[in-house]
Amino acid sequence: MKRRHLIALAAATTLSTMPQAFAQSAGFPNRPIKLVVPFPAGISPDVVARLIGDKLSAALGQPVLVDNRPGAGGMIGAVAAATSPADGYTLFFSVKASHAIAPNVYRDAKFNPPRDFKAVSQILQVPHVLTATPKAPYNNMKELVEYAKKNPGKIDFASLGVGSQPHVALEVWSQRLGIKLNHVPYKTNPSPDVMSGVISLSVEASTTAIPLIKSGKVKALGISGAQRIPALPDVPTMTEFEANLDVNGVIGSSWHGIFAPTGTPNDIIAKLNTEIVKIVKLPEIQARLIELGLTPTGTSAAVLDTVANGDYAFWNKVINDLGIKVE
Repeated sequence: MKRRHLIALAAATTLSTMPQAFAQSAGFPNRPIKLVVPFPAGISPDVVARLIGDKLSAALGQPVLVDNRPGAGGMIGAVAAATSPADGYTLFFSVKASHAIAPNVYRDAKFNPPRDFKAVSQILQVPHVLTATPKAPYNNMKELVEYAKKNPGKIDFASLGVGSQPHVALEVWSQRLGIKLNHVPYKTNPSPDVMSGVISLSVEASTTAIPLIKSGKVKALGISGAQRIPALPDVPTMTEFEANLDVNGVIGSSWHGIFAPTGTPNDIIAKLNTEIVKIVKLPEIQARLIELGLTPTGTSAAVLDTVANGDYAFWNKVINDLGIKVE
């Protein structure tokens, strides 16, 4: 009897000390979910995050609220998400730039993606377009390089901050092309200044670049990756101009994915992954993403984890080789 009493007491103690996260996960979700987007409203990641967030809200029966936290190449939003409770109620809508590039650029980075985040699902892959103001005296990559070599240091390019993917991509491209460009970091969407001619160049995600190009508000000089975008069939890839500029889209192309803070229960990750993959596979979502020049994926958590960690290691080497560091 005494032995049975001790066993029962031990079992009761174990149940009473179960991790709170596990106890919460059984009824997940029972309140709104915050989706942190580390970029301003209106640009590519925000557009896609809202598209997926609306469907995820309907699937889970709880609001999914987009929380824009722009700045420092995505670092501000990343830190906000990484330091949130690991209970599934804060998710991070990340892209390659904020996940693999920015934390390697900032010397005092407050987060480490492989350590601080668990992958949920990759949403898509996205090519980027090198765009120019309509006032630019060049209309393609050949003319850009010729002009830049005759006018060293006279071409400005915009990005969403030091360490953002557009910044590092153009640094890599200009180095390989033997030209000098001046970087101008922005905290907000730089497209209006490119359209007006305040800034000469910008690397724009296909999501937002396509309508600007088709309406004549900017020029398209080249597309990242090895294949042209169906929506812009006449715009050549960077590799068509110079083979070593963007092999396999490693430099200029990106991905969008959803992550959760490390420590989020596995059953919550699995539930979110199941619903997100279903959403990405919906015909209407597939059609919309393809219309925006994107390639829908909808992967397992493990696939995104492998891709994200591999990109983090790749960009660590590239950034150290270029000597791009921010205090």
